[in-house]
Amino acid sequence: MINSFDTLKSNDSIYIFDSRQVVNCVDCDYAFESQLCYEGTTIAKCFNSEFLEDCTNINNSSYCYNCRNGGNLFGCVNLTGKSFCIFNRQLTEAEYKEQVKKYKAWPPEKALKMLEELKKKYPVTQTKGENNVNSPYGNYIYNSKNCYMDFDSAGDENCGYLYDSGGNKNSYDATFSGDSELSYEFIDSTKLFNCNFVIWAGHSSDCSYIMACGNSKHLLGCVGLYQKEYCILNRQFTKEEYEQKSKQILEELKQKNLGWGNIKV
Repeated sequence: MINSFDTLKSNDSIYIFDSRQVVNCVDCDYAFESQLCYEGTTIAKCFNSEFLEDCTNINNSSYCYNCRNGGNLFGCVNLTGKSFCIFNRQLTEAEYKEQVKKYKAWPPEKALKMLEELKKKYPVTQTKGENNVNSPYGNYIYNSKNCYMDFDSAGDENCGYLYDSGGNKNSYDATFSGDSELSYEFIDSTKLFNCNFVIWAGHSSDCSYIMACGNSKHLLGCVGLYQKEYCILNRQFTKEEYEQKSKQILEELKQKNLGWGNIKV
């Protein structure tokens, strides 16, 4: 991966942003489970395609917007289950293969201009999403269940108030994070379990108020620790000491109703 940002489980790609599980892709934003794609934005399960926007399960296509479950499309808008179409006009397979050669020789600017004109003929929906269950509030939600106010998220379950996140379960208030469970208020983090108030951490469980920690358990108020257990403010304790002191500290924070940004150390 070269010059890629906020991207998980991806390889052999370049200039990728906010994506997950992409392979051999270039210049893509918000791509999910896609391969051999170029200049794609908000695409999922797409293959060998270029200049796609808001498309799902599309293959061997170019310059398409809001298309689903099809392939061999060029310059198409709002098509579902269609193949061998050029600017929404249905062709036979033989006709498509012959005519698309001419259109693929166009400069991108010309094809994109034609696509924008075609988009004006169709209404714009209030929200966008695909394959969701009981997740009506938010935007750009995919393959999620029982989620509320999720944005640019995929594969979440029983979650709320997520942004640019995916693969979370029973978690709330997360940004740029994924594959976590029973966690609350975490950012730039992955594979957390039962963690709260976390910044840039991963593969950790039963932690609170931590930053830049990894592969750890039972931390409270720690920074920059790796493969550690039972630490408070980066100080090592025994299991019994940690359980006693952490309970007392967390109860005091609860009683004072202190926010994440108001804690004085």
